[in-house]
Amino acid sequence: MNELRIVRGTDVRLSVGETPLFGVTAFSAGEKAPCHQVYEFLSAKPCETVPQGARYELELSVMALFDGQLPRERFTLCVEDGDSCYRYENCRVTEQKTEVKGNEGAVERIFIEADRMEKRRNEHE
Repeated sequence: MNELRIVRGTDVRLSVGETPLFGVTAFSAGEKAPCHQVYEFLSAKPCETVPQGARYELELSVMALFDGQLPRERFTLCVEDGDSCYRYENCRVTEQKTEVKGNEGAVERIFIEADRMEKRRNEHE
């Protein structure tokens, strides 16, 4: 599994379409490759494993003050780091949790699945 993890930084921008996300405290993205197992007739062990593309699992930590920024329908999430733009397409929120730890502020942990990721180079003019 390939993983991209952003813990802190001011040079990284996250946006949904053209709308920037605010209050993001952590971001991670991982690539999973689901497989389909092929069985022979009356066999308990698979004879072959066929990959079925890639699926991306994303996790955002957002200050609870800024919850409700992600749309309910499918969306595109863009992560820009200056030279590159990672576009996660066909995203959907699968789970959302609120965490409150002692004297720290409340944080929303948002779990997202995406069907496709495309990396682009940003053109600076």
